[in-house]
Amino acid sequence: MILLLAIIPSEAQLQTQSKDPDDIEAVKQVELDLGNFQISGDFDKYSQLYADDFAIVGSSGNVVDKKKLLSAGFPDKLVWFETGPIDIQVFGNVALGQGVVREKRNENGKVTNPQLVWGDLLEKRTGKWVVVRSLSGELPDSFKAVSDPSIAEEIKKLEQDIGDAMVAVDLEKLNQAYADDWATVGSSGKLFTKEGLLDDFKSGKHKLVSFELGPMNVQAFGNVAVVQASVNEKRIQDGKDISGQFAFMDLLKKREGKWVIVRTLGARVS
Repeated sequence: MILLLAIIPSEAQLQTQSKDPDDIEAVKQVELDLGNFQISGDFDKYSQLYADDFAIVGSSGNVVDKKKLLSAGFPDKLVWFETGPIDIQVFGNVALGQGVVREKRNENGKVTNPQLVWGDLLEKRTGKWVVVRSLSGELPDSFKAVSDPSIAEEIKKLEQDIGDAMVAVDLEKLNQAYADDWATVGSSGKLFTKEGLLDDFKSGKHKLVSFELGPMNVQAFGNVAVVQASVNEKRIQDGKDISGQFAFMDLLKKREGKWVIVRTLGARVS
Protein backbone atom coordinates (compact mmCIF):
# COMPACT_ATOMS: atom_id res chain seq x y z
CA MET A 1 0.00 0.00 0.00
CA ILE A 2 1.31 3.39 -0.95
CA LEU A 3 2.47 5.90 1.62
CA LEU A 4 2.31 9.54 0.52
CA LEU A 5 5.28 11.73 1.29
CA ALA A 6 4.97 15.49 0.83
CA ILE A 7 2.98 15.19 -2.39
CA ILE A 8 1.36 18.36 -3.74
CA PRO A 9 -2.45 18.08 -4.12
CA SER A 10 -3.87 17.97 -7.64
CA GLU A 11 -7.31 18.65 -9.08
CA ALA A 12 -6.73 16.36 -12.09
CA GLN A 13 -9.45 13.84 -12.89
CA LEU A 14 -8.79 10.20 -12.01
CA GLN A 15 -7.03 8.22 -14.72
CA THR A 16 -8.14 4.75 -15.74
CA GLN A 17 -5.46 2.31 -16.77
CA SER A 18 -4.29 3.20 -20.28
CA LYS A 19 -4.51 0.59 -23.02
CA ASP A 20 -2.58 2.78 -25.46
CA PRO A 21 -0.20 0.32 -27.19
CA ASP A 22 2.28 3.09 -27.97
CA ASP A 23 2.79 3.98 -24.29
CA ILE A 24 2.88 0.34 -23.21
CA GLU A 25 5.45 -0.55 -25.86
CA ALA A 26 7.51 2.57 -25.11
CA VAL A 27 7.70 1.64 -21.42
CA LYS A 28 8.54 -1.96 -22.26
CA GLN A 29 11.31 -0.77 -24.59
CA VAL A 30 12.83 1.33 -21.79
CA GLU A 31 12.92 -1.78 -19.60
CA LEU A 32 14.64 -3.80 -22.33
CA ASP A 33 17.06 -1.00 -23.19
CA LEU A 34 18.27 -0.91 -19.58
CA GLY A 35 19.85 -4.26 -20.43
CA ASN A 36 20.57 -3.64 -24.12
CA PHE A 37 22.68 -0.53 -23.52
CA GLN A 38 24.67 -2.25 -20.78
CA ILE A 39 25.56 -5.05 -23.18
CA SER A 40 26.47 -2.61 -25.98
CA GLY A 41 28.38 -0.39 -23.56
CA ASP A 42 26.44 2.72 -24.61
CA PHE A 43 26.70 4.53 -21.29
CA ASP A 44 25.25 7.81 -22.58
CA LYS A 45 22.01 6.23 -23.82
CA TYR A 46 21.81 4.12 -20.67
CA SER A 47 22.07 7.17 -18.41
CA GLN A 48 19.29 8.94 -20.34
CA LEU A 49 16.84 6.21 -19.29
CA TYR A 50 17.01 7.48 -15.68
CA ALA A 51 15.37 10.67 -14.42
CA ASP A 52 17.73 13.25 -12.92
CA ASP A 53 15.94 12.75 -9.58
CA PHE A 54 16.14 8.95 -9.77
CA ALA A 55 16.73 7.28 -6.40
CA ILE A 56 16.64 3.79 -4.99
CA VAL A 57 17.05 2.28 -1.54
CA GLY A 58 20.22 0.19 -1.77
CA SER A 59 20.81 -3.16 -0.11
CA SER A 60 22.58 -1.32 2.73
CA GLY A 61 19.41 0.69 3.43
CA ASN A 62 20.89 3.96 2.14
CA VAL A 63 19.57 6.10 -0.72
CA VAL A 64 21.43 5.74 -4.02
CA ASP A 65 20.78 8.64 -6.41
CA LYS A 66 21.44 8.83 -10.16
CA LYS A 67 24.89 10.37 -9.75
CA LYS A 68 26.00 7.62 -7.42
CA LEU A 69 24.36 4.89 -9.48
CA LEU A 70 26.20 5.95 -12.64
CA SER A 71 29.49 7.02 -11.05
CA ALA A 72 31.08 3.59 -11.45
CA GLY A 73 30.01 3.14 -15.07
CA PHE A 74 29.47 -0.57 -15.77
CA PRO A 75 31.62 -2.25 -13.10
CA ASP A 76 30.00 -5.65 -13.59
CA LYS A 77 29.66 -6.20 -17.32
CA LEU A 78 26.27 -7.53 -18.41
CA VAL A 79 27.02 -10.20 -20.98
CA TRP A 80 23.53 -11.58 -21.57
CA PHE A 81 20.01 -11.39 -20.16
CA GLU A 82 16.64 -13.05 -20.66
CA THR A 83 13.36 -11.64 -19.40
CA GLY A 84 10.11 -13.30 -18.56
CA PRO A 85 6.79 -11.54 -19.29
CA ILE A 86 6.91 -7.81 -18.47
CA ASP A 87 3.74 -6.45 -16.83
CA ILE A 88 3.07 -2.79 -17.63
CA GLN A 89 0.41 -0.49 -16.13
CA VAL A 90 0.11 3.09 -17.44
CA PHE A 91 -1.90 5.83 -15.71
CA GLY A 92 -1.59 9.19 -17.41
CA ASN A 93 2.00 10.35 -16.90
CA VAL A 94 2.93 7.47 -14.56
CA ALA A 95 3.77 3.87 -15.42
CA LEU A 96 4.66 0.75 -13.46
CA GLY A 97 6.70 -2.09 -14.92
CA GLN A 98 7.65 -5.40 -13.34
CA GLY A 99 9.10 -8.72 -14.38
CA VAL A 100 11.73 -11.37 -13.80
CA VAL A 101 15.15 -11.56 -15.40
CA ARG A 102 18.05 -13.98 -15.60
CA GLU A 103 21.45 -12.47 -16.30
CA LYS A 104 25.04 -13.39 -16.99
CA ARG A 105 27.52 -10.87 -15.60
CA ASN A 106 31.30 -10.65 -15.57
CA GLU A 107 32.73 -8.73 -12.64
CA ASN A 108 36.52 -8.54 -12.74
CA GLY A 109 36.73 -11.96 -14.33
CA LYS A 110 34.17 -13.55 -12.02
CA VAL A 111 31.05 -14.80 -13.82
CA THR A 112 27.73 -14.62 -11.97
CA ASN A 113 24.21 -15.61 -13.03
CA PRO A 114 21.77 -13.61 -10.89
CA GLN A 115 18.02 -14.17 -11.17
CA LEU A 116 15.86 -11.29 -10.03
CA VAL A 117 12.29 -10.09 -9.73
CA TRP A 118 12.25 -6.35 -10.36
CA GLY A 119 9.94 -3.33 -10.51
CA ASP A 120 10.23 0.21 -11.84
CA LEU A 121 8.23 3.40 -11.44
CA LEU A 122 8.45 5.57 -14.56
CA GLU A 123 7.19 9.04 -15.46
CA LYS A 124 6.66 10.65 -18.86
CA ARG A 125 8.67 13.87 -18.96
CA THR A 126 8.96 16.09 -22.04
CA GLY A 127 7.45 13.26 -24.09
CA LYS A 128 9.89 10.61 -22.91
CA TRP A 129 9.52 7.80 -20.35
CA VAL A 130 12.25 7.70 -17.69
CA VAL A 131 12.81 5.53 -14.60
CA VAL A 132 12.27 7.47 -11.35
CA ARG A 133 12.35 4.69 -8.73
CA SER A 134 13.30 0.98 -8.73
CA LEU A 135 13.27 -2.10 -6.54
CA SER A 136 14.42 -5.70 -6.92
CA GLY A 137 14.69 -8.96 -5.04
CA GLU A 138 16.74 -12.10 -5.61
CA LEU A 139 14.62 -14.83 -7.17
CA PRO A 140 14.97 -18.09 -5.24
CA ASP A 141 13.27 -20.32 -7.82
CA SER A 142 14.39 -21.24 -11.33
CA PHE A 143 13.85 -18.70 -14.10
CA LYS A 144 11.27 -20.93 -15.76
CA ALA A 145 9.11 -20.96 -12.64
CA VAL A 146 5.55 -19.71 -13.10
CA SER A 147 4.15 -17.13 -10.71
CA ASP A 148 2.04 -18.92 -8.08
CA PRO A 149 -1.63 -17.77 -8.38
CA SER A 150 -2.50 -18.86 -4.84
CA ILE A 151 0.27 -16.65 -3.45
CA ALA A 152 -0.94 -13.82 -5.68
CA GLU A 153 -4.38 -13.96 -4.08
CA GLU A 154 -2.80 -14.00 -0.62
CA ILE A 155 -0.79 -10.87 -1.50
CA LYS A 156 -3.88 -9.07 -2.84
CA LYS A 157 -5.70 -9.74 0.41
CA LEU A 158 -2.71 -8.49 2.39
CA GLU A 159 -2.70 -5.20 0.46
CA GLN A 160 -6.42 -4.72 1.22
CA ASP A 161 -5.83 -5.57 4.89
CA ILE A 162 -3.00 -3.03 5.12
CA GLY A 163 -5.24 -0.31 3.75
CA ASP A 164 -7.95 -1.25 6.24
CA ALA A 165 -5.39 -1.12 9.06
CA MET A 166 -4.32 2.38 7.96
CA VAL A 167 -7.92 3.59 8.04
CA ALA A 168 -8.43 2.03 11.48
CA VAL A 169 -5.01 3.27 12.67
CA ASP A 170 -4.26 -0.30 13.75
CA LEU A 171 -0.58 0.20 14.53
CA GLU A 172 -0.04 -3.42 15.57
CA LYS A 173 -1.22 -4.74 12.19
CA LEU A 174 0.89 -2.15 10.37
CA ASN A 175 3.89 -3.09 12.47
CA GLN A 176 3.42 -6.72 11.47
CA ALA A 177 2.84 -5.97 7.78
CA TYR A 178 6.00 -3.92 7.27
CA ALA A 179 9.46 -5.43 7.67
CA ASP A 180 11.72 -3.83 10.26
CA ASP A 181 14.07 -2.88 7.40
CA TRP A 182 11.24 -1.44 5.26
CA ALA A 183 12.20 1.78 3.51
CA THR A 184 11.17 4.00 0.64
CA VAL A 185 12.43 7.18 -1.00
CA GLY A 186 10.14 10.16 -0.57
CA SER A 187 9.42 12.79 -3.21
CA SER A 188 12.14 14.90 -1.58
CA GLY A 189 14.67 12.17 -2.33
CA LYS A 190 15.17 11.39 1.35
CA LEU A 191 14.94 8.00 3.04
CA PHE A 192 11.71 7.19 4.89
CA THR A 193 11.69 4.21 7.27
CA LYS A 194 9.22 2.05 9.16
CA GLU A 195 9.72 4.11 12.30
CA GLY A 196 8.64 7.26 10.49
CA LEU A 197 5.66 5.47 8.94
CA LEU A 198 4.31 4.29 12.29
CA ASP A 199 5.02 7.62 13.97
CA ASP A 200 3.03 9.51 11.32
CA PHE A 201 -0.06 7.37 11.91
CA LYS A 202 0.35 7.27 15.69
CA SER A 203 0.63 11.07 15.97
CA GLY A 204 -2.31 11.69 13.62
CA LYS A 205 -0.05 13.64 11.26
CA HIS A 206 -1.10 11.26 8.52
CA LYS A 207 -4.66 9.91 8.19
CA LEU A 208 -6.10 7.60 5.53
CA VAL A 209 -9.86 8.24 5.53
CA SER A 210 -10.85 5.84 2.73
CA PHE A 211 -9.37 4.04 -0.28
CA GLU A 212 -10.26 1.91 -3.29
CA LEU A 213 -7.68 -0.34 -4.91
CA GLY A 214 -7.58 -0.83 -8.66
CA PRO A 215 -6.66 -4.12 -10.40
CA MET A 216 -3.43 -5.55 -9.00
CA ASN A 217 -0.66 -7.25 -10.96
CA VAL A 218 1.19 -9.71 -8.72
CA GLN A 219 4.20 -11.88 -9.46
CA ALA A 220 5.09 -14.28 -6.66
CA PHE A 221 7.95 -16.78 -6.69
CA GLY A 222 8.77 -18.75 -3.57
CA ASN A 223 9.51 -16.21 -0.86
CA VAL A 224 9.59 -13.09 -3.06
CA ALA A 225 6.69 -11.15 -4.58
CA VAL A 226 6.06 -7.85 -6.35
CA VAL A 227 2.64 -6.18 -6.55
CA GLN A 228 1.66 -3.12 -8.57
CA ALA A 229 -1.65 -1.24 -8.71
CA SER A 230 -3.34 2.12 -8.57
CA VAL A 231 -5.38 3.36 -5.63
CA ASN A 232 -7.92 6.15 -5.16
CA GLU A 233 -7.59 7.65 -1.71
CA LYS A 234 -8.91 10.28 0.63
CA ARG A 235 -5.98 11.31 2.85
CA ILE A 236 -5.19 14.07 5.29
CA GLN A 237 -1.61 15.07 5.98
CA ASP A 238 -0.68 17.87 8.40
CA GLY A 239 -4.32 18.98 8.30
CA LYS A 240 -4.36 19.27 4.49
CA ASP A 241 -6.42 17.21 2.08
CA ILE A 242 -4.00 15.39 -0.24
CA SER A 243 -6.59 13.03 -1.72
CA GLY A 244 -6.20 11.68 -5.25
CA GLN A 245 -5.12 8.75 -7.36
CA PHE A 246 -1.73 7.13 -6.96
CA ALA A 247 0.24 4.32 -8.57
CA PHE A 248 2.30 2.14 -6.25
CA MET A 249 4.46 -0.95 -6.13
CA ASP A 250 5.49 -3.12 -3.19
CA LEU A 251 8.29 -5.66 -2.88
CA LEU A 252 7.40 -8.36 -0.35
CA LYS A 253 9.39 -11.18 1.18
CA LYS A 254 8.24 -14.16 3.21
CA ARG A 255 10.07 -14.18 6.51
CA GLU A 256 9.43 -16.72 9.27
CA GLY A 257 6.37 -17.93 7.37
CA LYS A 258 4.79 -14.50 6.97
CA TRP A 259 4.68 -11.99 4.09
CA VAL A 260 6.02 -8.52 4.89
CA ILE A 261 6.59 -5.42 2.75
CA VAL A 262 10.28 -4.58 2.32
CA ARG A 263 10.23 -1.75 -0.23
CA THR A 264 7.58 0.60 -1.68
CA LEU A 265 7.44 2.88 -4.73
CA GLY A 266 4.66 5.40 -5.34
CA ALA A 267 3.65 8.53 -7.26
CA ARG A 268 0.63 10.72 -7.87
CA VAL A 269 -1.18 10.16 -11.16
CA SER A 270 -1.99 13.25 -13.23
